[in-house]
Amino acid sequence: MADSVRFVHAADLHLDAPFQGVTADDERVGAALAQATYQAFTRVVDVCLEHEVDFLLIAGDAYNSADKSLRAQLVFRREMQRLAGAGIAAFIAHGNHDPVSGWSAGLALPQSVRVFSAGRVERLEFCRAGEVVAAVYGRSFGKAAETAGFAEGYRRDPADPIAIGVLHANVGGDPEYDPYAPATLEELRAGHMDYWALGHIHKHEVLARDPWIVYAGSPQGLNPKETGVHGCMLVEVGRSGVVSAQHIETAPVVWAAEQIDLSDAADLQSVQNLLTDACARLREQADERAVVTRIALVGRTAAHADLVRPGVLDALLAELRSEQSSATPWVWVDRLDVRTAGAIDLDEVRSGPDFAAELLRITDELAEDPDAVQQLLGQITAPLATTLGGYESSADPILVLEQARDIALDQLLGGGDGR
Repeated sequence: MADSVRFVHAADLHLDAPFQGVTADDERVGAALAQATYQAFTRVVDVCLEHEVDFLLIAGDAYNSADKSLRAQLVFRREMQRLAGAGIAAFIAHGNHDPVSGWSAGLALPQSVRVFSAGRVERLEFCRAGEVVAAVYGRSFGKAAETAGFAEGYRRDPADPIAIGVLHANVGGDPEYDPYAPATLEELRAGHMDYWALGHIHKHEVLARDPWIVYAGSPQGLNPKETGVHGCMLVEVGRSGVVSAQHIETAPVVWAAEQIDLSDAADLQSVQNLLTDACARLREQADERAVVTRIALVGRTAAHADLVRPGVLDALLAELRSEQSSATPWVWVDRLDVRTAGAIDLDEVRSGPDFAAELLRITDELAEDPDAVQQLLGQITAPLATTLGGYESSADPILVLEQARDIALDQLLGGGDGR
């Protein structure tokens, strides 16, 4: 490693952040969720120690808010002290959730921790035996909503043996995230860095490999959309560029979205068996980590009429939670969504001469034009929007159309008790 550096790239720790939309009344599950962001960060530092890296990069949002909790500060300082004790440096940029403007003096951090200033891109040096081995460029958010681009300020000094950029930004204009410090791949390439350590987008993604431009993703997923792998990057960079780059999982709790087809389920016992099997499958897929899941029940099934009876879904969910939350590792079923319909043969209905066949013809035609369905839904929900003051549905318009079709068919043909 004489002419290279090894480091861990992490971002979006969001220490002390709650699991959005989850209320776990099970004491064991609730405690685990409260600890999840802290455990994920501890695992990030464990990776640093296990691989004897030179430094840790944090590309923004170490804390979940500017007025960070005392506990979050204590945990952060403890982990920085662990790094310092092993001779590992840290370079930190503030993001939109923990901007410099809201940063109090707080608890003193080790001298090995370097924090990028706001207002301009700063060049910090990593030295070994008195010689500069790498230059790390970064800039912190001065305020929560930094809408101007930062990328133009990142320009490599020609004398740098290795150059790394640390940036909290929306690269490429991802519509699911706030457009803070917007940048394009072309703007980043113009900085001539060997590696770009990005933060802000919580999903791990390698945007480019020439040079490497990478979102490490958050170490722990925090809401139902943040399914899949979460962790940090272990990277080695030499004078000719990236030598190796590996994403390492750190999340103690995994988010999962599951869909179960109940077409062959004859009764509630069959449904319960399928739910138990799904939880076992999720546990295995999560590689023995805990799981928070939302399960959608779909399909035309003989069990539909039972599922939509008052109290049945709540009873199924309560029993499933009791069974799965006591296992090791646990699976917490946050929600069951019933999207089933009565056992009706749609092809047979289509061939008929009645109103039900006409209903299917109309919905089939509508399904071919999602924009038209969205426009129709807008007209239908307009009174609701007026009443609620800005009501907006994010549901898939085709899914809503199919659900409405199925409810109508159930009422017309007696395939279920309705919903």
